[in-house]
Formats: sequence, C-alpha cells, structure tokens
Amino acid sequence: MRREIRQRNVLFLDQDNARLSQMAEAVAKHLGPPKVRVFSAGVTPGNIPAPVRKVMQELGINMAAQNSKSVDQVPLHQIDLIVSFAGADKECAALPARAKVKQWAIASSKAQNNDFAALSTLREERDEINKRVSALFMDYWRNLG
Repeated sequence: MRREIRQRNVLFLDQDNARLSQMAEAVAKHLGPPKVRVFSAGVTPGNIPAPVRKVMQELGINMAAQNSKSVDQVPLHQIDLIVSFAGADKECAALPARAKVKQWAIASSKAQNNDFAALSTLREERDEINKRVSALFMDYWRNLG
C-alpha cells in the first residue's frame, strides 16, 4: 500500500532576498521532489546581483525567472518549512506559527576587493547551499508523511 505524499511548501528567507535565499530557491526548484513548492523572500528585498545568476548558470540552473520578493508576496499561511539565513525569521512577525524553522548559518561576504574573489566567494556559498538543499530533501523533506 502506497502512502500518499501531500504537497509541501518551503520558504528560504533572508534579509534581502538577493543572494543566499535566491540561490537556495534556484537549487531547490532544480532538485526538488514532486509535490514541493519552493519560495524565497527577504525582510527588505534587494536586487539579485548578476554574479549570483552567473555562478548558478555554471551549474546549469537558470535564474532568469527569479526576482527578489518580500514576505508579503509569499503565501505564508501555506508554508510548512522556513529555512532562515542569519536569523531573518526573527524580523518577521507574520510567519506562520505552525511552520518549522531551520537556521542555516552560511558565511556571506558581500564586500570583495576584485571580481575573482567575489565569484570565488559566491561559488563557495552556492556549493554549500547545494549540499544543504540536497540533504534537506533527502534526510527531512521526503520522509514527512
């Protein structure tokens, strides 16, 4: 007898919805199992830098359709899991109490002295997010009933 898998909704949340949460959304949509809806948002939305799109494209993940969003642009009442970067969830009173919150501490350095260093840092962030999203789906998300 097969167990029916119900739809799950995950939100990647950070301060500006321009780097880490956008990369996490892109990876999750690329890897995501069926019946998972993926969103990202920021406390104070910013703009997605071109180098972020570039390093994701290196993995074959196109972010052309992604834009920075605020939390009020996400169906919060439907969210099951919130992955919060740098404690962004603490700044959002509107988050659903029933949603599980996971904190992901990923070192993020926005200031770089040159383009090579900036791309290298973004690649490290991307690779860490890629590992964590994969583990999220394998170890946690797929096993929920």
